[in-house]
Amino acid sequence: MLKILMADWLHADVAAIPIREDVFIKEQNVPEADEWGHGDETALHVIASLDGNAIGTARLTPEGSIGRMAVLKDFRNEGVGSAMLRKLIEAAKQSHFKSLTLNAQRSAEDFYAKHGFIALGDEFIDAGIPHISMSLELEP
Repeated sequence: MLKILMADWLHADVAAIPIREDVFIKEQNVPEADEWGHGDETALHVIASLDGNAIGTARLTPEGSIGRMAVLKDFRNEGVGSAMLRKLIEAAKQSHFKSLTLNAQRSAEDFYAKHGFIALGDEFIDAGIPHISMSLELEP
């Protein structure tokens, strides 16, 4: 059974680090220096767990930015990312955020659009990967 757990970095790092290493550093060749030390300590993290095994992670910063969404390859296209995103959106609403932002890899733009995010501005390159900024207005 899929569970989505929320935690601060002190409690999420053990599960999140190996997932982000596999997805971003190994699979997508993101430089290690670009992956770590940029907001993890202050963010709210979610960990997707299936039968006790961590399979996905994402975070919400205090500024209302969703990022570092990663699902292990064997568990993609099974609703894990959607479940994590819904949990972060709900947490943002409970914290009275008016809107959310994210920088989506272009390959994930349609995924975020299905959840109501709208593309803003021009494509840009981050860690060698094409991205687009997106936002979601939250209802009061």
